[in-house]
Amino acid sequence: MRSGTLLALAATAGPVLADQHYFFAGAFSGSTIFGFEFDDVASTLTLANNITTNASSGSKWIALDAAKKNLYVASSGYFQSYAITDDLGLTYSSNVSLTSDCNNGNFISVLTTEPYTVFGTPYGGGCPTLAISVDESGILQSTFANASYSSAGGVHGTSLSPDMRFLYSADDMGDAVWVHSYDNETGTIEEIQYLAAADDMDPRHLAAHPNGKWVYVVYEAGNSVAVYSRSACTGKLTFTNTTYSLLPSGKRHPSNPLNYRDRTWADLGWTIGFTNSSSYWADEVLFSVPSNNSSAASPKYLLAATRSRTVGVPGYVSAFALDADTGAITEQLFLTPTTNSGGSANAVSPAAFAEDYFAITDSGSNFVEVWKIEGADATAVAHVDLATGPANVVWYS
Repeated sequence: MRSGTLLALAATAGPVLADQHYFFAGAFSGSTIFGFEFDDVASTLTLANNITTNASSGSKWIALDAAKKNLYVASSGYFQSYAITDDLGLTYSSNVSLTSDCNNGNFISVLTTEPYTVFGTPYGGGCPTLAISVDESGILQSTFANASYSSAGGVHGTSLSPDMRFLYSADDMGDAVWVHSYDNETGTIEEIQYLAAADDMDPRHLAAHPNGKWVYVVYEAGNSVAVYSRSACTGKLTFTNTTYSLLPSGKRHPSNPLNYRDRTWADLGWTIGFTNSSSYWADEVLFSVPSNNSSAASPKYLLAATRSRTVGVPGYVSAFALDADTGAITEQLFLTPTTNSGGSANAVSPAAFAEDYFAITDSGSNFVEVWKIEGADATAVAHVDLATGPANVVWYS
């Protein structure tokens, strides 16, 4: 009954609230990928499946293909693909080996149109992003092109433009953002832009808006979200000199007049722990998933999170309201402490069924939670403890 309900949900054109939803979570160590059920009516989260994989050194990042038939896994030495079975288990299909000097499989972006190329990024000095072909079933085949960076660079995350013609890369080690073009007919990748960030900002992850006008970049060391405008024609970016803090400051950002932070944190009734930025490191930035096809280019929220470097001291999660027409940030709705540090995670993952829900992982204290946004705040509504530290989450339904 469970799998039938979930598969029916996955097949609907517009995901809606419908009791049971399913997601996978990777782990930073071991060979287990977890399967969870979330009931949006009862607000319950259940560990439904412990799946043993061939990724014995952990699944540091996981991603679904466009058809939700395959799960891709970044692990030490490999990028792997697993077929999703009818009972929502995983069957190993293939792997693409990494070189010995770039063997830290770390991030995956997936083309959502033919030829459904998978971009796998190992994290390390000078390591390129690999363009990996798939067969007609979505199974990983072989590397056919690279997006190259400088020898001093180390890219941690990537994002694809909505037309699938450009790859954006956040260079954590090299304090930069890179832009590469991608020709899906010839498979050719070319560098078209390099943008240095300010020293010690450490761009970690980024998200290209579905309307093609913006790329939002999380600065890991800067503990902020940076706003880049985008040319839909050339794919090139321009830094707008606007950033939004992912730590409480009690002051309004001069380039952010619509931010609620002209009120003090005491006015908001929040108790602040560490405010020293060196005690934190920002993690993730992603868009909420619009609930119907007509609004596919107009997500309601941009979600972001930062981690505390000390277990027991909370990190922070934030949501930004986005203009439905332009995709620009209109205000930072909240900046709320997480329930623990986040460890190496605090990886927010917007739900596939409703924009007001998201999952968040904590590898410092080994748990996964589902949160719900209500107005200008968000709270954890469900929690499951795990035996090992989770990495990121992908929603199947």
